[in-house]
Amino acid sequence: MNDDDIEIEYDAAWQGARLLSAAGREFGAQRDDVGVAASPWGADRAGRAFEQRYRPVETQVLTAWEQLAAYVQSLGEAAARTAQDNLDADVAARRERP
Repeated sequence: MNDDDIEIEYDAAWQGARLLSAAGREFGAQRDDVGVAASPWGADRAGRAFEQRYRPVETQVLTAWEQLAAYVQSLGEAAARTAQDNLDADVAARRERP
């Protein structure tokens, strides 16, 4: 290997990609659990007033959470594709070398 070569540990890259995708799925699953949580503020007038102001913010937070979970999962998938593309390029380069 010379100074211009890059060496990739493919097993570690694929493992990292799998873990990143799994983290996105788990993060999304936790969002689903939080999204169905009970309303602890009660049904009296104060509770209803709180809920009226809370729900729009809750919706924004849960939507952002869902989007972030999908993004993290997609990063894992992209990392796996990148590792595979690099491996394919390395294999092709070895075939081209005498």
